[in-house]
Amino acid sequence: MAKSTRHMTNEERRAYRKRRKLIRRIQVYSELGAISLAIVIIGGLIVSHIKGTDDTMRVAAEESVTESASDASEEKSTGLKVSTGASENPNQEAEAETESEETSSSSGVYSASETGSTISIGGDVVSEYAILINNDTKEIVGTRNSYEKIVPASMTKVMTVLVAANNLTEEQLNETVTMSHEAIDYSYAGGGSTSGFVEDEEVTVKDLFYGTILPSGGDAAAQLAMYVAGDVDSFVTMMNEEVSALGLTGTHFTNPVGFHSDDHYSTPYDMSIIMMAALDNELCKEVLTTKVYNSTATNVNPEGITISNWFLRRIEDKDIGGTIEGAKTGYVDESGNCAVSSMIADDGTEYICCTAKSSSSWRCIYDHVDIYKAYTQ
Repeated sequence: MAKSTRHMTNEERRAYRKRRKLIRRIQVYSELGAISLAIVIIGGLIVSHIKGTDDTMRVAAEESVTESASDASEEKSTGLKVSTGASENPNQEAEAETESEETSSSSGVYSASETGSTISIGGDVVSEYAILINNDTKEIVGTRNSYEKIVPASMTKVMTVLVAANNLTEEQLNETVTMSHEAIDYSYAGGGSTSGFVEDEEVTVKDLFYGTILPSGGDAAAQLAMYVAGDVDSFVTMMNEEVSALGLTGTHFTNPVGFHSDDHYSTPYDMSIIMMAALDNELCKEVLTTKVYNSTATNVNPEGITISNWFLRRIEDKDIGGTIEGAKTGYVDESGNCAVSSMIADDGTEYICCTAKSSSSWRCIYDHVDIYKAYTQ
């Protein structure tokens, strides 16, 4: 028997449509609600992340400020600048590089290089070791065994006055120092030259500089070392620290006078670089370029004493195409006669010459004459 089919009335049909619309509306609202909730959740996560990043950045910034304050405090207390890493500011990096260059220059990093024009020093030069440097271009003009080890003898005193000058104030130069038995005995025991000052004589610190260089006084050099560092050994440590600061690898000192020992050595190149640095120091240049000096009045010598740089006195009338500017000689049996000098050529160029192992004091001077005359024209 066939099943009868029942048709919906119009009212039922309208009610069915209303229910469908309501269900659809509920579904739409549900979907919109879910989407809105998802948006709210995601937004909350984003805000939370941003806030956390800000907090992290704030903490990092606070730590950076704290570190900077700590660095500044350390710099103030120690006089040293502490680097905490690369700067994010290019201008700061440029300023740091400039400051580094200035510090490097003032602390004395010096050098000279050979070029294709560098020649081998020959001619009548007797010295076994020699070097000539153009101090304006920092080029080595001529060389003879210039990197080999030599005994520097009293050329050592160029470093002595350089270290002293770097560690004293201008006011200290006028302070009075009493020549001690210890300083005089130190020089006498090692066979050093005398400045002309005597035990218990009250001299100025500046007089000690001239007494160290002009007459090559071992007593003045020892007294100067004691004044600067408290004792000779501590001063020698300062000398070798300056050697390292200058970037020199062929030099080591054991005393401020120039006494010979196996561990006291240099090279013609290194001694020229030490002279180069000394000429850049106003006080050292003043002392190294002085021919005759009259010391201040003392309790022993009311009119002072007159001392001379005999290398400058002996070479001043020689025809070398310029004017000898400054010099320091040296001699012990192991070194032979040696000297380091500077000259201003007629065209204004400055040269530095160092020789070692010559046959006599006069021959040493003429070696400098021959080198300047032959290779600076």
